[in-house]
Amino acid sequence: MAERTVEPARPLEPGAVTAEAPAPLTARARGRSPFPDGAARHWILSSIIWLTVVDLFGLVLATEFVSPEAFGGISFLSFSRIRPSHVNGVILAWLTMMYFGALFYMLPRLVGTRGMWSERLGIICAWAWNLMYLLGVIGLLTGHSQGREYGEFIWPIDIALLVIWCLNIVNILATVSIRTIRPIYVSVWFFIASPLWLAVDYAIGNVIWHPGHVWGAPSGALDSSLSDAILNWWYAHNLFGLWLTPMLLALTYYIVPRVTNTPLYSYTLSLISFWGMAFFYTGVGDHHILQSPTPSWLKTIAEVSSWMLLVPVFAFTINILGTMKGNWDKFFTNLPLRFTITAFFFYFLVNIQGAFEAIQPFNKLTHFTNFVVAHAHLALLGAFTILGMGVIDYMVAQMYGKPLWSRNLTEWMYWLVTVGFTGFFSVLTLAGFQQGFSWQDGIPEVNVLNELHAYYIARGIFGAMIVASGIIQIVNIGMTIFTNTAERRRRETLVVAEAIAPPPVAS
Repeated sequence: MAERTVEPARPLEPGAVTAEAPAPLTARARGRSPFPDGAARHWILSSIIWLTVVDLFGLVLATEFVSPEAFGGISFLSFSRIRPSHVNGVILAWLTMMYFGALFYMLPRLVGTRGMWSERLGIICAWAWNLMYLLGVIGLLTGHSQGREYGEFIWPIDIALLVIWCLNIVNILATVSIRTIRPIYVSVWFFIASPLWLAVDYAIGNVIWHPGHVWGAPSGALDSSLSDAILNWWYAHNLFGLWLTPMLLALTYYIVPRVTNTPLYSYTLSLISFWGMAFFYTGVGDHHILQSPTPSWLKTIAEVSSWMLLVPVFAFTINILGTMKGNWDKFFTNLPLRFTITAFFFYFLVNIQGAFEAIQPFNKLTHFTNFVVAHAHLALLGAFTILGMGVIDYMVAQMYGKPLWSRNLTEWMYWLVTVGFTGFFSVLTLAGFQQGFSWQDGIPEVNVLNELHAYYIARGIFGAMIVASGIIQIVNIGMTIFTNTAERRRRETLVVAEAIAPPPVAS
């Protein structure tokens, strides 16, 4: 096990940024952050609106599982149109906008600049991204799709999103190039690499050199259906492995040392988590189609890569647990930290689950069942979304220089999304096992579906709890921005008490 380079009880010097830790929280005057944060605010505030919108899409889907004719006759609410709108919305609207907002907030603080290289460019890109996703989802709801999972947006939308993405990359690299802090903290490694990885992944995965019919299918696909399926799942899994997951690590590596005022447990482990992610994640995608006639060597690569991926996962896990040593009391008092650590545990679980899905007999049992749906939500909702909600609460309090309007609402938000997701995940996992074992026993599909009805009702109830948590966050952040929270500061415990308190003094 890696050893600490700094004693855990020793506080960081105010303003110190090293390769092992971001600058600690220090006392500062009430009021707005000294950083402009214009780009961060636009991306963050947009993301929380989209979170509720795409959650509502998901609730429509859950309702249709219980009552398939609930929205009969309304074409844009049909399952085949709502489902890609929901999935693309979660990844490209909610999570991507949240991640870029967090990046634009954290990067200047880690590299010692007064803001992004161009805050204006970041703001323009935020508006453009909102517009392109809106146009893309209108296209999906009106039946204009490329028909490729995770790649449904039509070719012009793909090109526009790539252009905006590349402009963000320019902004990021230019900001790093003018840094005044020479050591590069591990989060910055991810902030540089992950957008670059995703740009390549998105361009190749959406086959942008093959536009076809630009408004509707078929377009953006390879001529061979088997080759296209292989490429499609290489792309889809790399959305998780080269963008959503690395950014989770970057944000966790920032929040945990910052809030606990503790140096990162091991810089070496952080590099293992970075390079391990880069080397092993790109070969995992084929484990989604192990039951298809793909080449055996490709299946072997997917199976081995899925288990080798546990190397960076365990490096990250040990690093965070080591940093949290002696700080677990803050888990109960600091809500952004509680969100972050909860997401961290779900992230660990989803990787263990993914490794087992790469085992042929287990994959055969769970393939095409609700177990796979539960697995996807464990990543997108349990890990990435819960992390995002906590990080947003932290950043808003920092940017506006005041605690959130209501700690009680934040507590409600935490428990609604955590309990709602846990129930959601559990019923889908149980439903998946019931499907798999029933199919192995030769029970007809129509009989299996009847047995799943109770699970789908529970799924809808737990889904409604998740939607409610998103609405609560909008209310809480809106009231934080537009009202004076001084009175509630006296009545409630601060959501981010560490954000306005001096660091602890070593005894």
